[in-house]
Amino acid sequence: MDYSVTFARHFSRLVWLLLNQPGSIDEQKAALRAVVTVSREGHVTLSIVDWRLVVNGAPLPEALTGVQDLTAQLIGHAVREMTAAKGATAADLLGAARALAAEPVPGDGGAALRAQIGALGAKTIHVEVQPLGAPVSPPRHASVPTAIAAPKRPSPRPAAAPAAAAPSAAPSPGDLGIQTEEVSGSYLVFAAVQQPKGSPQELVARLDATRSVAAVSRTLDELVTMAETAARDNKVDTVATLFHAAVSREERVADAELKRAYNMALRRLTKPTLLRPVASLLPRRRDKADECIAVLTRAGEDGADALIEQLTQAQSLGDRRIFFDALVSLKAGVAALIHMLGDARWYVARNAADLLGEMQAPEAEAPLTEMLKHDDDRVRRAAANALAKIGTPKAVQGLHVALKDSSPDVRKQAASGLALRKGQKSANTLSRALDDEADAEVQL
Repeated sequence: MDYSVTFARHFSRLVWLLLNQPGSIDEQKAALRAVVTVSREGHVTLSIVDWRLVVNGAPLPEALTGVQDLTAQLIGHAVREMTAAKGATAADLLGAARALAAEPVPGDGGAALRAQIGALGAKTIHVEVQPLGAPVSPPRHASVPTAIAAPKRPSPRPAAAPAAAAPSAAPSPGDLGIQTEEVSGSYLVFAAVQQPKGSPQELVARLDATRSVAAVSRTLDELVTMAETAARDNKVDTVATLFHAAVSREERVADAELKRAYNMALRRLTKPTLLRPVASLLPRRRDKADECIAVLTRAGEDGADALIEQLTQAQSLGDRRIFFDALVSLKAGVAALIHMLGDARWYVARNAADLLGEMQAPEAEAPLTEMLKHDDDRVRRAAANALAKIGTPKAVQGLHVALKDSSPDVRKQAASGLALRKGQKSANTLSRALDDEADAEVQL
């Protein structure tokens, strides 16, 4: 494999970890070490061409971990090209990755990113952004000069532009002497985000009124901006409406370029600040439940994390049941739930065990067996119930352990779980346990 592809793969993973697993320090260090090592082979140029991440002139496979996230961040920060010199330093590479992982400021033309790179005093990383009001990006095969960030003394990270500040207007296609249908989607992504006009319903109607990649890209930019503004203003219904509009239309489009435009918009929408309001709507707006579930399902693990957060914070039994059922329907979030088994709050650990049982997640058999040692018998009982529902050989071994628990409730749960197996081995185990059991309810 060419060294530039290997570099891009590890750098993409580093940005992905900073975005999605900020606490995974060891993994981040490993990814950074890999990037530094590969960088010694030669310089690498990352650029965006036709919505694809291109490394040293060759498109990078999107299936690799983090490639689509890095692409979305480069586009969001209006980066046209980033070059890492041969032997780029760890400090410069990590600083660039952190700057890219930061949330883009809509309509700033890459100013925030440019300021962060400049503050680093980076000498081995050079970034070229699409400035506000600049003409259309050069054609696909044109040579693009690389701007070098002048070294500066490190200074505190500059504050982001106020959310209320109106973005500068990008030149219209007419100003450039180009017909609307001829403007590439890439230009519209790099151009300043237009201030959304009209209501959410009118914006969605405009989205439905065209099949032009250029117009759809521009309208999706407005949709993302409107959703972010609605989230800040606590207009939860608007967030859900706009998010679902993008999800449902992505499912229906067949054109590859249109599909890519929707995919990029959804990557920008898929973040906690927008998923949290969607999840919170479930118990309050049952009429929008299907739309919310569709959005959370499309968001995958991120959607599951938003539901788990709502579940752990729910005050009423009814709300908890709604979030519980929704999470089970998603079939996602297993890793997060396994992590929650270690929560110090007994009811959080119990809820996680219940959910893992409902999902029948075989990867949870070992951690659930470990939970049979928990101090709280309510957690141990939930773990035994979950193991019974998972029903794998290792899970059944855990039930054998639970038959000897100090709590009668846990022993009863284990006996019920083994009874579901209906095999000779389980019958013999239950028979021996019955002979040793002193509690009448457990005997029954």
